[in-house]
Amino acid sequence: AASSDKPKYTGMSPDEVALVTAAQQAGVTFERRNRLSGGINEIEIRDHTGKEHKFEVPVLLQFNSDRKRMSTIVRSGGKAWCMTKGADSVMEPLIAGGFPEAAEKDILKFSKIGLRVLVVAARELEEGWFQGWLARYQQARGILDDTKEDKIKEVVAEMETDLRFVGLTAVEDRLQDGVPEAIETVKQAGSRVWVLTGDKTETAVDIGYSCNLFTNTTKLVYCTGCESEEEAVESLKRAETELQGAQDGGLVIDGRTLLVALQHQECRGLIFTLGIASRACVCTRLSPMQKLQLVQLVREADSRRITLAIGDGANDVPMILGGHVGIGVRGKEGAAAVQVCDVAISQFRFLVPLLLCHGRRSYRRVAVFFCYYLYKNFVLLMADLVWMHWDNFRGNIAFPEYLSIAFNAFFTSWHVLFVLGFDSDVPDSVSCSHPELYKVGPARQLFGPLIFAKWVAYAVLHGTVAWLVPFALVGTKDYGTKQFWISSTAAFTNVIHIVCLKMIIVAENPFGRVTLLPSFGAWFMFVAYLWGLGYTALGWSVQPDMKYVPENILTKGDVFGTLLLGPVIALCIDMAERLNQRYLYPTDLQKAEFEYKQGLNGVAQQQGRPLDGPSSVLDAKQAPPLTADPGQEGTVRAPECVRMEPLRQIGCVNQEDEEEVNLSLKENVDPPVSIIGK
Repeated sequence: AASSDKPKYTGMSPDEVALVTAAQQAGVTFERRNRLSGGINEIEIRDHTGKEHKFEVPVLLQFNSDRKRMSTIVRSGGKAWCMTKGADSVMEPLIAGGFPEAAEKDILKFSKIGLRVLVVAARELEEGWFQGWLARYQQARGILDDTKEDKIKEVVAEMETDLRFVGLTAVEDRLQDGVPEAIETVKQAGSRVWVLTGDKTETAVDIGYSCNLFTNTTKLVYCTGCESEEEAVESLKRAETELQGAQDGGLVIDGRTLLVALQHQECRGLIFTLGIASRACVCTRLSPMQKLQLVQLVREADSRRITLAIGDGANDVPMILGGHVGIGVRGKEGAAAVQVCDVAISQFRFLVPLLLCHGRRSYRRVAVFFCYYLYKNFVLLMADLVWMHWDNFRGNIAFPEYLSIAFNAFFTSWHVLFVLGFDSDVPDSVSCSHPELYKVGPARQLFGPLIFAKWVAYAVLHGTVAWLVPFALVGTKDYGTKQFWISSTAAFTNVIHIVCLKMIIVAENPFGRVTLLPSFGAWFMFVAYLWGLGYTALGWSVQPDMKYVPENILTKGDVFGTLLLGPVIALCIDMAERLNQRYLYPTDLQKAEFEYKQGLNGVAQQQGRPLDGPSSVLDAKQAPPLTADPGQEGTVRAPECVRMEPLRQIGCVNQEDEEEVNLSLKENVDPPVSIIGK
């Protein structure tokens, strides 16, 4: 886009935009691009004197991940030139005589300060040679078999040779807001971060320090410049020795080393071992396929490891597709990454709430849903199994058919979606400021063989108790009698009560509206269904054994007592375990929730509200009051449960929210105490 006063350029590559903008500031302005017949582009440029120049672009040799360069053929005034730009490692062999000594020093200097360096070179083309080359290029593009790509590559290589060094471009690869804080938070959550990049080693390491991937205490080891398997093995083993015992280790490995290392099994094992031994790893000068190979290496080395690949450009597409979860960042590198990813985000810092809030809660929902869904069916099955043993496997059913049919469809399935879908633990602000809460997922604390076995064991106990209590107190084994169906219906009612109460017990907010309302809704649906079978003509026609059975259950005290006694006996162990775990061995989540609610109660007490007032509205603006810091007169500090600084950096709390929190808290602080960080 451009205006008559100050042109504003946009493009796929920030390097190109920076180059054109710099040229405009120097007096050489790119005006417009015109499309001519035959697929030829024409560009118009105005020099510092105001004179316009037109250049034809008959051929554009696009950048790709293998070539790591692009070329433009331009013609003007009967002459033609090939202009090429690309990474210094690729361009050096193509330039006649190599880089000048001053250029090599500048490349190293720019790389060390974190700038992205590209080399620009050119050559003038003879008209006769160019026409012959153009004919071969068009012929190669017209090939229809599998040799097309190789032939185009061969013809393009003829053009990009014997180039003359023109200059360098060094562009700051500026980090987005909140990237250092986001990476630090992800590391604190227990994730190992590998940065796979095509930048030079010096540039990548400098960016690693600037984004908190590495710190001043990080022990860095390098595996770079290896040309053979022996060198790679020796370098990797030396790095393994240096990282032994390091609490904060970092690994740097380049594409040249990986080129030989990934082809040998011993080196692959060493790379994985080093990656796990270090807190962070930077792999430089990588092609897109090498990025994919590293992701596959982790997945093959340990199937229990979950890989998340995040990128913003076309070079990251294979890596994104190779990870268990692929995340695309919308940016200036095009939309290729967003189009193939599982989740798209607008900025890198949004990775923190995506993982620590949405990801952690989604893991819990899926784990509890899966276990609960099988559990409730096992409960019903166990009641059937007990009756089958009593009946000597004669094939008689334990429950009325139309009760069993509706068990999943109406009584025990739909309310679970509402409970788990809307159940919440701590607000996003607390979740983002406590990255350790995320570790519940990687540690598989909510789903695994032992967890599933415990659910099954409870199902066996609950189903057995649900059947035995009514039949032991008021039941009979005389199949088909009125008393049998009364006891059978009472046992089925116990099953409904037990599985609904179990959902309430495992919910994070057992007494919240999002838990109680769906559970009561499922129970009332069961009561209405039971009434329809026992007191309507339709119910009598499809289930004659249920005629007036509900009345006998509710009016007979001994039968009604089994409806109360059964769930108490069945769930007493569950309640004891839940209370013991919550108050004697609380999880990190329960500790954070307790701290947060204590802070809310402190605010309520100072403002004159009852301590048992509503505390289910969890919002960052209801943060607990700032407390005086002992030993530092006149200052206050935020409580541990809500740390404002990380939340500001990752975008969970903005300045307006923080000012509102501070203003609301200022009234509750003694006058001599001032608030810092305003």
